[in-house]
Amino acid sequence: MKKVTALLIGAALSLPLLLQAATNKGIEGSVHDFSNVTNNTWNTRSGVCSPCHAAHHTDPNQIVPLWVHATSTAAFQMYDSPTMDATTSSSPSGSSLACLSCHDGSLAINASISSPNPATAVYIDPAAQIGPDLHTTHPISFTYDAALADADGGLENPISYRIGDPKAFLTVNVAPVPATWSGTSLTGKTINDALLIDGKMECSSCHDVHKIVGSAPSSGILVKISGNDSTGRGSLICRTCHIK
Repeated sequence: MKKVTALLIGAALSLPLLLQAATNKGIEGSVHDFSNVTNNTWNTRSGVCSPCHAAHHTDPNQIVPLWVHATSTAAFQMYDSPTMDATTSSSPSGSSLACLSCHDGSLAINASISSPNPATAVYIDPAAQIGPDLHTTHPISFTYDAALADADGGLENPISYRIGDPKAFLTVNVAPVPATWSGTSLTGKTINDALLIDGKMECSSCHDVHKIVGSAPSSGILVKISGNDSTGRGSLICRTCHIK
């Protein structure tokens, strides 16, 4: 009887994990899955990873690991504001530049370092285009550290603030986290560990292209922390860093 009870308990505990594993397929089936050769005849090998990554002969600059897509050289107009305390860069860097190498619309989705001008170019849907004018979008590629948080006064310290911690300075003391995570939980991780890329705010600080982290597996826009605060204080992803 004890064995049967233990098995039933084990099955009950493992069921949510099995269901989560079934829904967390990463790139496969997502908007970044170009393996469907019926609709994307340029990806003749039906690779899921190969449109962006390769094992050999990749970009020597490695803006992201094993990067094989062509990299944008567009003239970007970066965000700037008299109220911004961060030092902004003149152009996107790292993973943000990788994202914009499709999303700024200057390069085809099927452009690669070996074929930057493919004979049959497939460009991103204009509705999904971001940039090269970035002055009206959230700033990216800037260092977000304790010094910036101190200078700004309205940002959490990314080194000490942990996702799910109460907002101690607000009247409504509610931890800004979703009720459940559809991917790897971010609760208890610092902003620096969970969201920043080499200490910088990048596109991938909010969005997980691989649909693995936080809320990304169930979020249509791949956002790592989805939903709004039940107290009406706005987006949870915004309130994680901003003291609002």
